[in-house]
Amino acid sequence: MSSDEELVKLCIDKNREAQKALFEKYASKMMGICLRYTSNTEDAKDILQDGFVKVFTQLESFQFKSTLQTWMSRIFTNLAINRVTRGMAKYTHVDIADQTLTYEDTSEEMSKWGGMTPEQVLGHVRELPEIYRLVLNMYAVDGFSHQEIAKKLDISVGSSKSRLSRARVLLKERIKANN
Repeated sequence: MSSDEELVKLCIDKNREAQKALFEKYASKMMGICLRYTSNTEDAKDILQDGFVKVFTQLESFQFKSTLQTWMSRIFTNLAINRVTRGMAKYTHVDIADQTLTYEDTSEEMSKWGGMTPEQVLGHVRELPEIYRLVLNMYAVDGFSHQEIAKKLDISVGSSKSRLSRARVLLKERIKANN
């Protein structure tokens, strides 16, 4: 199964092998989105599972006007935002063995973050208070405008800008404290 178009057609026909292939192809990328919006791996795994259920039930509506990855990323981002704003993150899970992400360990990449690995940076982002982490992810990572953030979170544009500013300050403080 080479192309996303073939995969989508087979998944729409409920082909289990194609569904598995689609999951395996995009699970780690979508998990990255889920991890950015949650404070623990268990919540991220819940969103990942629910996100793929949503993807498989809505594949017929996918029009190939964007890439499949872009379309799926939007689904996972919106699902994660909705879960966080509805209070899913109020339930605490204890991670016994945190999942590790893969990355290329290049000195150029690590120098961007003061010698920190992507996992360490993500860890600091995940430690931010929810109201700041949410806006930081929406704006800096997923490219939402302050107007879009304000509408989605039912806050003012000024609050969105303020929370982003505070998130950046807190993140810098956390990174400096660990270097």
